[in-house]
Formats: sequence, structure tokens, C-alpha cells
Amino acid sequence: MIFICSFLYRILRLIRFAFITCTVIYCAQPVQSQEYISIQDSVRLDDIQVTTARYPQSLRSLAAPVQLVTRDQLQLNLIGDLSSSLSSVPGVHLQSGTFQTLKLTLRGIGSRSQYGTNRTRVYLNDIPLTGGDGTSVFDDIELSFVERAEITKGSYSAWYGGGMGGAVRFKTRSFSNESGKTSLFNHHSTTDNPLSTDRSFALSSADAGITAGSFGLLKFTGSASVGYSSGKLMTAVARLSGKGFRENSAFERTSGLLTGEQYLSELGELKYMLMLSDVKAFTPSSVDENTFRTSPGSAAPNWLAVKGYKEYKRVLAGLRLETPIHSRWTNTLLLTTNRYDQYELRPFNILDDESVTFSFQESLRYTTPGLIAAIGMEGLTERYSWQTMANTSHTVLTDAQELRSHLNGFLSMEVKPHDQLRLSLAANINLTAYQLNHHLPAVSSDRFSGKPIVSPMAGIVYEVSDQLLVYGSVGHGFSTPTVEESLGSDGMMNAALRPEQGWTVDAGFKSWLFNSKLAVQGSLYTIFLDDLLVTMRPSEDVFYGANAGSSLLKGLEGILRYHPFQWLEYSLSASLSENRFRSFTNEGSEYTGNHLPGIPRSQVHSELIVRLPHQLKFNIVYRYIGSQFADDANTVEVKDWNTVDAGLRYEGTLTGKLVFNTSLSVQNIFNEQYASMILINAPTFSGRAPRYFYPALPRNFAVTVQVKW
Repeated sequence: MIFICSFLYRILRLIRFAFITCTVIYCAQPVQSQEYISIQDSVRLDDIQVTTARYPQSLRSLAAPVQLVTRDQLQLNLIGDLSSSLSSVPGVHLQSGTFQTLKLTLRGIGSRSQYGTNRTRVYLNDIPLTGGDGTSVFDDIELSFVERAEITKGSYSAWYGGGMGGAVRFKTRSFSNESGKTSLFNHHSTTDNPLSTDRSFALSSADAGITAGSFGLLKFTGSASVGYSSGKLMTAVARLSGKGFRENSAFERTSGLLTGEQYLSELGELKYMLMLSDVKAFTPSSVDENTFRTSPGSAAPNWLAVKGYKEYKRVLAGLRLETPIHSRWTNTLLLTTNRYDQYELRPFNILDDESVTFSFQESLRYTTPGLIAAIGMEGLTERYSWQTMANTSHTVLTDAQELRSHLNGFLSMEVKPHDQLRLSLAANINLTAYQLNHHLPAVSSDRFSGKPIVSPMAGIVYEVSDQLLVYGSVGHGFSTPTVEESLGSDGMMNAALRPEQGWTVDAGFKSWLFNSKLAVQGSLYTIFLDDLLVTMRPSEDVFYGANAGSSLLKGLEGILRYHPFQWLEYSLSASLSENRFRSFTNEGSEYTGNHLPGIPRSQVHSELIVRLPHQLKFNIVYRYIGSQFADDANTVEVKDWNTVDAGLRYEGTLTGKLVFNTSLSVQNIFNEQYASMILINAPTFSGRAPRYFYPALPRNFAVTVQVKW
């Protein structure tokens, strides 16, 4: 009770501070011209279409906690830090250990992962960034390419397949249609065949920018989009590099993107995407508590000694064809591929691995005013190959290949029996199989075919009035074991390992007040998780999974967005949770009733945006992360921390359609010392102190200059 009261008191102080600040600024604000204040006078986003339920659906009608991170929010982050960009969504905890090490948890699911993201699905334009084993690699997403992120929290595998935590869908930037010379995409072209006549191109928009910041940060971006009578395309490039705050933490990344749409007459609309990434980042790794407190810029000695690093190249490609069959029927075919080739130098060996993934989705959608339904099939196959080699001699120690595949059949529908009532029903059946082939040393192959997993979902949305709606839902979810978890300590596959499975029960409301200038959302959830996958770690370079017990996660989340004036916006998001083992025994130690490690008990994100005279925009962000445990025994507690960031942006017209932007940002203004990532259950070897902490950046600055046409 004391903890809850303290949390609520902190929220009330934030609201009071925002109110006083807004009042002072308002009293000093001069009258603005109508041209200057022509921004959206609303915080209501219910008409936005999202694709969480496998077909476009309004955000308002979803019977689940789905939230957006918009382009405006992403633009406030100059250096493209994903963890800062997604932290405005309650229940989202994205940790950044190093430049190439991100760990995402939604409502605490996946918190016990060692170094990466699992239990959560991640997509870019419907291309899965989640492999066949449930591991998601999205460190190389360039935020200047992204229009928005759709975040679904909860075990709704009926909508997106395997992933107990939920799903994050990144959407690339949309095309500008401000050229005035040609329609970028016109289904009603005057030509009988849009493929055979007017092929003239017209430049729609272009931009170029440069960012420079602390610790050698340097970033270049550029993009251009063109349109023609039957389609449009956009290309973008970005180059990011830096020396890093810590020893052995330099990084560089080059990214390229090509997206487009083509109208194919009777075949319908074809969308395509190609993204290339080339990354090299040195690894400082985690440090012990004494080093974290006294010398946070230091790298782990063993990683520093070998100058450890990771480099990889990735190619993503996808084709999506949407064909209208009838006035009520639409067929969608999606084909994607994801190739990832990595080389990592580590203190204990060299890892050389690669994966090639192919996926397809075929679905048929039926739409009437009172019913939307989709039925279809989705398949994925992945070939993951790896070698480990000795550091000095490069002698091959292990050589193996794993083949993983899964097949989903799904049915999803939304029924509207009454103007104020919507019902959502969905189900997914999954078949997962994998095979392990050891080439060195020579060991016979292992095969595993899992039992079918059925994941149903049901939800209801009731509109009490134009200003208030309530919803409730229950959904089943599952997560397949990762590569490391599926291998035993002897390197053989553990065919007895079961996927994690569980249920999410969610209830909430959405309200719009004062002519939609104030939006308030709230939700309560409970997650029942069984067959918990526990990571065992007999040595620094070997860890594997085992099923051990169950857990219960429950929490409260809230969002407030206030847009009282054209020049002022305020947002506040907060979450409070309790997450415990219901039953858990590990190697003879009893942890039943303990808190799950790696999940902050509370989170707060508060942001104030003020549009000042002379085309200036000021924003300030406050972020609070509550205390959390770093081990299953709850003997290591990481204290809470809070940071304040601020930015000032100017946007003016140079000439004609040429726009000039410049901005300055200051991150971690008060130089808070905290850990940007926690290594859960960090082991100790040879009497050395366990390395739980990845030190975060101290106070840092960035300046951006951008020109747009």
C-alpha cells in the first residue's frame, strides 16, 4: 500500500508541475496567426487503421491494448534511439545494453532473456524480424525510415502467431503527395491501361540531414520519393557512427531502403520493400557493481583484451499483393525473405553464424458493414547455421545447422451486432518442427515435431457514448524455445522442452473529453504463464533452457494526452505491476512467491511540447523506471532511476517549397547514473564478481540540420 501511494503521489506531482508550467507559458504566449497554428486540434486517433488483427482495422474497434508511437514522436529523437522512442507506451521496457544489443519486454514477458528479445513478435512492413525460434533482431532498424510503430501487448497469438508478450509492427514512411504535378497513386487514371501509357516520373519530396553529437556521434540521412500515373516509390539512405561512451564501444551502421507501390490493373495493388543493413559494433559487455559505480566508462576486461566486436549484414525483402475479387472479397498474398550474416569475436571463441528465412501469408478477407472476417494460412521456414572457432588458431570447434519451420492456420472476425457493440473472435492453430544437424563433431541429427497449439481469442468493445468506450478480452499465447534454450548442455537438442503457454485477461476504457482535447485510457491485466522457460548457464559461453514452473503477472496501465491549445500538448503514461513466480524450483532452490527479475515495478513517461513564436518548438521529457530485481532469488535489487531530456526545434521556409529544420537536444540533463540494461541472473566464474550492469550514457548533446523539399 505504501508503494502504491508513493507511486500515485509521484504521478500527481508530475500533473501539478505540468499544469503550472502550462499556465505560465500560456500567460506569456502572444496571439498566433491562423497559418502558424494549423496543426491537428485533437488527440483522438481512433480513425487510424492498424494491422494487428491480420487485416486493417480501426484502432477504436480493437478489443485489446494496442497503442501507437507516431511519426511526430519519433522525430523528437534525433539520434534514432529506439529505447527512448518506445518508452512513451506503458508496459514497454526496451533496454539497450550496447549499440547492437536490445532487449524488449512487453508487460514483463521475456524479461529473463539473457541478451536479446524473445517472446515478442517484431515486424517491419509485415516482414517478420522474428526467426523460427522466437528470437527477434531489430537493432538495425533506422528510425528515419519509420513512419510509426504499432504495439500490441498481451498473449494474442490468434492474431500474430507465437509470442507471449505481444507484437511490435514498424511501418516505413508514407509517400508525400504535395508535388501538385502528378497524383502519386491514382486508381482512377484516365488511361485504360496504367502500365502501358504515361510513365513520366515527378519528384514528390526529398530531404537530407546531418546530426552531430557527443562521443563522436555523426549521422547522415537522405531520402527521395517520386510518383507516376500507376504507382510511387521512395528510396532512403542513412549512415550512423560514433566512438561510444565506454571503452571498446565504437559503432557504425549503413542502411538503405527502397519501398514502392504499383497498381496492376485487374491484379490489384502491389507493394514492395527492400532494406539493407551493414553493421559493425564493438562490445564493451556488462560490468560488476563496483566498476559500474566508480568507472562506468570501462569495458569488461576480457572483452577489452580481445577487442571483441560483432558485425553483420542483413537483407530484408517483401512483396504484398492485394487483389479485390468482389465488392466484398479481397485476397492478400505476402512473400518475404530475411537473410542475416554475422561474425562475432568473443573472449572465449569466435561465432560465425547466418540465417535465411522465407515466409508467406495467404488470406481471404470478407467485408460488410456489420462483419469483417479473414481466413488464411501463414508459413515460415528458417535455416540457421553456425560455427564456433578458437580465437588464435581459428580451429573449428563446432559446426551445426538448425532447420526450423512453423505453419499457422488462422481465422479472425469482427462482428457488429449493434451500433454500440463490437465482438472480436479469432483462433490460430500452430505446428512447429525443427531439426538439428551436427557436422563437427559428427553426431546424428535430432528432430522434433511439436504438438498442435490452438490459440483462441475473444473480445468485446462497447461504446457507452461518443466520449467513452470500454473493452474486455481474453487471449491465449505461446512462445517457442530459442536456439540456445532448445540445446542441452551437451549440444544436443532437448526434444522434451515445451513451449511457454499462457493466457492474458485484459479490461480497459478509452475516453475523449472537452471536444476531444483530452484523451484518457486505462487498463487492468492479468497474465497466467505456464511451462516457464528458465535459462541454465553452466559457463559463460553455454546456456540452455528448461521448463520450470509457472508465474503470475498483473498490472495497471494508464495514458493521458491533453491538447488544450493549438500551441500546447502534454502526455503522461504510467504503469504499475506485480510479477511473481507461482511455482518455481531451480536446481534445488525454491523461488515460489519471489518477484520475477528484470521487470520494473513502475514506469512513468511524461512529455510537454510547446510551440513557441518564430516557428520554434520546445519539448521536455521526464522518464522514471522503478526498482527491479536482477536475480531469481531476489537478493540483488537495482534501484530506481529517472532522467530528464529536452529539445528545441526550428522549422522555417528558405524559398518556395524548400524547408529548413534545425534542432538541439540534451539527453540526461542531470547526468543520472543508471544501468541501460540489466543482465539477469549474471553468473560468477573463478571467484569474480557477477557482471549485472550495462552503464547508460551520461549527459549528452546532439545537433541536427535538415533540408526538405
